[in-house]
Amino acid sequence: MLNQLAFYLFASISILCGLGVVVASNPIYVVLWLLGALIAISGIFFSAGAELLGSLQLMIYVVAIAVFYILIITAVPWRKLHKNEQHNRLIGLSVLPFIVLLYAEAFLVVMSGVSVSKNKIIETITKNYGNAEVIGIKLFSNYFWAFELMSVLLLISMIGAILLGRKEEKTYD
Repeated sequence: MLNQLAFYLFASISILCGLGVVVASNPIYVVLWLLGALIAISGIFFSAGAELLGSLQLMIYVVAIAVFYILIITAVPWRKLHKNEQHNRLIGLSVLPFIVLLYAEAFLVVMSGVSVSKNKIIETITKNYGNAEVIGIKLFSNYFWAFELMSVLLLISMIGAILLGRKEEKTYD
């Protein structure tokens, strides 16, 4: 019961913070709303019993991507880009009916008695192995080649980013 309450609390916070990302006009506030949404999503993972995914969410998204966004905000001249501020607010407010429908659907699911915590397969797997072990077994058995392909793709993109970010040295003859 407490896990479901935490799940719905974090889900509500993430939806409200996502709406704040869309509606906010100041880029700094956008990043703060985004941080709130990402932390709430991490809370959803923790409340579902997936501690590894919650930790990875915090480490990768909240820290790395938020720092990246803050660097972008400091590098871009935002004063020149505020021409369509009213248009952005209208787009953000147009999302409101979909959020109301989402909450209505969540309310119907709760009233129907469907529960994530009643899944016996997930409880058995995590009780016998643990989250990190289950993910490791799946990654290195069923999805080994996809995992290796993704690691090579990440290596290639990292080398490309280093080459693109490298400054050309001027030689004077």
